[in-house]
Amino acid sequence: MTKLFAVVVATVPDYYQYKNDHPEHDLDQLSWFREQAQKGVLICCGPFFPHDGTGLWIIKAENAEAALEIVNTSPRVRDGMLAESARVVEWEVHIGRERLT
Repeated sequence: MTKLFAVVVATVPDYYQYKNDHPEHDLDQLSWFREQAQKGVLICCGPFFPHDGTGLWIIKAENAEAALEIVNTSPRVRDGMLAESARVVEWEVHIGRERLT
């Protein structure tokens, strides 16, 4: 059974400097988001406001290990921009699940 996972994103302190020095990073991440959405893996994503390098991704996966494997393919991880405090947690939706799957 497919489960939903919340990826509570936190970036490293040098994230904004890295983005300035490597503009392709955001383009790569955006492409990754689109690819995951087209596959039906990414349900939604976005930054928290005010923008401070944190945000939320909602993804579908069979289990926690599969969810982490998906996250690890992200340019944020590849480029070392995801902080250790980022979390991938199973999300038990009580109301509205039908709108997310």
